[in-house]
Parts: sequence; C-alpha cells; structure tokens
Amino acid sequence: MNIGQRIKMRRKELGMSVDKLAELINKNRATIYRYEKNEIENMPYDVVEPLAKVLDVSPSYLMGWDEKEKEEEPYQPTTIAAHLDGEVDDLNEDEMQKVLEYVKFLKSQNK
Repeated sequence: MNIGQRIKMRRKELGMSVDKLAELINKNRATIYRYEKNEIENMPYDVVEPLAKVLDVSPSYLMGWDEKEKEEEPYQPTTIAAHLDGEVDDLNEDEMQKVLEYVKFLKSQNK
C-alpha cells in the first residue's frame, strides 16, 4: 500500500470528506486527490505531519515505514539527549515523537 492509498483509506475510515481534509490541512481538494492518487513524489514532511495529525496516525505509518497506524508506546531514545546537550529536557512527549519521526524521515531520504 502506498502513501496515497493510506491517506484515502484512513480518511474514509474516519468518514471524512476530501473537502474537510483539505480544509483541515489548508490545501485545496485537487491537491488531496493528487495525494490520494499518489501523483506527488517525495511529499514534504511539512505536509506529511499535518496529514498524519488530522488522520490520527503516525507520519511513519503514512510514509509506509511502519505498518502500525499508531504507536503503542512511543520509543524514547537514551542517546539523543547526549547529542543535544540537555536541550531535550524541555521537550514534551509529542515534541520528542516529532523529533524521532523527523530523524526517520531524514534517514529515509538517504536511501
């Protein structure tokens, strides 16, 4: 299943119209149809993240990196804090999850 199929399937599971999804992520309906038809290659993370939030799934699920729609328990790395010199202390759980998903996204771009 590709990202477009995941978007469409989840939108329908939620009983959400294309127009409503477009409104919620500040795009037009034609763009949503293009996403669902997988016509947009290399979807930017600044689009994937709001889509995932509105569809109530993880960005890694939408991208196809993880087959689970939602994380049972968010992964909390122990080594990243050492590399950020204490800056992680101010992040809440959602912010930390976004950091981790962005790292996964960046790594996928190097493949």
